Amino acid sequence: MEIRKAVTKDASEIATVHVNSWRTTYQSLIPDDYLASLDVQIREARWRKSLEEGNTIFVIVNDENKIVGFANGGENRNMNYHYDSELYAIYLLEEAQRQGGGKQLISQIAAHLLEEGYQSMLVWVLNGNPAAQFYEHFLPAHIAEEEVTIGGKTLKETAFGWDDLNLLLTNK
Repeated sequence: MEIRKAVTKDASEIATVHVNSWRTTYQSLIPDDYLASLDVQIREARWRKSLEEGNTIFVIVNDENKIVGFANGGENRNMNYHYDSELYAIYLLEEAQRQGGGKQLISQIAAHLLEEGYQSMLVWVLNGNPAAQFYEHFLPAHIAEEEVTIGGKTLKETAFGWDDLNLLLTNK
């Protein structure tokens, strides 16, 4: 597997990974009708716009040059917490998980954010998400828990944080 920066033409594959990974990861957490309503074309338009605006998204491609995962991050959107950056999204198709790609993506995002001048990072993880164990591998601080409503269902999510992005480069 290889990691590279996404280009505009990748928007469709990114959207497909986004929707399909939500459907497999959150199938027991989020209402089925909401997951079924996720629209690849709507997500594609959003990811295309993000790329056209110059936002950096990293993709992981398999040996057939197919995108099987992606991640992006930037300035922390919730200034209630002292972390200056945020991991906005990291998703891999189910068949690409547990092969080291997620670790490579989070390390790549951390390196990119350090280059952009950020020092720390947080990520919001839906409680019950099996990927929480993935984040635990990187020894984050447990920062907060908040409620979020998805598909008409009130859920909780936890913020994990790292005071030093360099820890995500060395704790592989």
